[in-house]
Amino acid sequence: MYHHTKSLAKATQVDEQTIAQTDLNAYIEQQAQAIAPEPEIQFIDLDGFYNYEAQLAGEVIATITHDCEGFVTQPWIVMVGEVEVHRADTWAKCADYIRWHYKQGTLPKLRAISPEELLDKPFEQLTCVEWQLLKQYEPESDCFIAA
Repeated sequence: MYHHTKSLAKATQVDEQTIAQTDLNAYIEQQAQAIAPEPEIQFIDLDGFYNYEAQLAGEVIATITHDCEGFVTQPWIVMVGEVEVHRADTWAKCADYIRWHYKQGTLPKLRAISPEELLDKPFEQLTCVEWQLLKQYEPESDCFIAA
């Protein structure tokens, strides 16, 4: 009888230890998430100087372009989708604007534009990014050819 109670106590101890270890692992994971570094915004140069994409974890969140049209005192533009959200006199100020507003949660969300929508837009109004999307676009044909 002594042997049976001893093994029962041992089994209870193992179960309690397993539960405690599981709780500890969950707590460590929670703390790691709390102090884990936030992914950093990467600025990708698209053409050597005038067009940049702001990417977070591989997703485009904004673009920075240079306005060459006429004389403007703030030629650098932050665009989210097709909407101009900020202008500045330097590229760095635009990058800071994106970083700050992203961290504050006030940077507008990017609306994905379909290639079909881009085909309806005048070609002279397309950005470099939009041209890249059109180059990759392969329309599906609804027509079937009889053999």
